[in-house]
Amino acid sequence: MTTSSPRARNPRGEGGRLRAQLVQAAAEALDEVGDASRLSVRAIARRAGVSPTALYLHFADRDALVAAAVDAGFAAFNATLRNAARSNESDPFAALEATSLAYLAFVEHQPALYAVLFSARRPPGPGPSDPAGAGRDEGFAGLVELLRGCDPALDGAQARELAVAVWSSLHGFAILRTARPKIGWPSAESYVRRMLAAHVPRGAG
Repeated sequence: MTTSSPRARNPRGEGGRLRAQLVQAAAEALDEVGDASRLSVRAIARRAGVSPTALYLHFADRDALVAAAVDAGFAAFNATLRNAARSNESDPFAALEATSLAYLAFVEHQPALYAVLFSARRPPGPGPSDPAGAGRDEGFAGLVELLRGCDPALDGAQARELAVAVWSSLHGFAILRTARPKIGWPSAESYVRRMLAAHVPRGAG
């Protein structure tokens, strides 16, 4: 695991910076090892360039810090999807395709972090920076809204059911492509086009 040189002491009143550094260090470690249970306080502190006792100035224990890192990972994931959708706001179908491609790109570039975010091994329950746990469902909620934009005839329940199908397809493709790279997978672009054409044909509604 990567080590860091000793970190300069933050000036008084900048404890928030230390907290952010610890969260960032934990998130980077999650992206490296892909298993929250393998992270230790000592390893996270070393990566952040602080002493292990510094962690307890901002977090009750290791699990609280890891939960905050998971929240940060979800924030990055959600921002990736949100930005892709916003870049194509004038065309709901283009926004849906761009968001789907952004989803797969996130998994390709950060497979270990993604595995933690959507694994039963992640810290249970919402983290300290996300008391309601809403951030962990933001991506799905955004997909539901995109699907309703593509087909205004869908009611809420129908859109959620369709979102489950699309999300499951993206997740399955991403995980299997990572686990079985020699199968000969189509490009992300080709897969997304075919998958969306099956689930959300243009002209729907």
